Amino acid sequence: MRVIAFKVWSDFAHFRKHYTTSSPLTHSIPPPSALRGLVGAMLGFSRKEYYEILRLEKASFGVRIISPIKKVRIPLNYIDTKDGAWVTRPPKGRLHTQVRVEFLKDPVYEIFVHHQHNDLMDILSEMLRNHKTIFTPYLGITECIANFEFLWDVDVYPISGMLEVLSAFRIRDLKEFKLEDGVGIVKERVPVFIDSNRIRQKAEEVVFNPRGKPIIARLERAFTYPNGKGQSFTFLN
Repeated sequence: MRVIAFKVWSDFAHFRKHYTTSSPLTHSIPPPSALRGLVGAMLGFSRKEYYEILRLEKASFGVRIISPIKKVRIPLNYIDTKDGAWVTRPPKGRLHTQVRVEFLKDPVYEIFVHHQHNDLMDILSEMLRNHKTIFTPYLGITECIANFEFLWDVDVYPISGMLEVLSAFRIRDLKEFKLEDGVGIVKERVPVFIDSNRIRQKAEEVVFNPRGKPIIARLERAFTYPNGKGQSFTFLN
């Protein structure tokens, strides 16, 4: 299986948990739904196109935490733009609303991408190598503009046994794991695919180490990590 990996980072990121309202919280990792948007933007697909081109049956995404997860809350001032409110200039206090939003601070991830069409993989690999994109990449929201770096483009192979799993993985793929001193795990439910009507079609419970350390585990499906003896990664969809 051909897989492309690249590193992405930003000063801040926000991947909103759909069930939060007045005080938005963020997922600790970019969900596959967000990664579809990120790669789609890099390749220049419109919002109507990338849902189909990067759908579940065609594309797979995985993520590895490189920098320990740090979260901060930042007050943001929202302006009411409905029904010309910003033009009529209502009394003080009605136009602006301050909301405390949770952000990831200095996030760094390694992203794994596989697509069934080799031509698309060739285009993505070339663009990453040349540090080019069609649309500006960002992590979650447009204010969190991201930088990126090409890492590798190789064929990987299935591997089994108790391994160092570098990436986040689906809890339903977990067969066995071993906790070592100083290594903790976190479980989150993340959206995997959101359709063109912005309706969540699939979600998964995923597991990862928030400090980016490997987890010793046996998974239902895992793949060899290049140049890593006994190390593996997997996809979230």
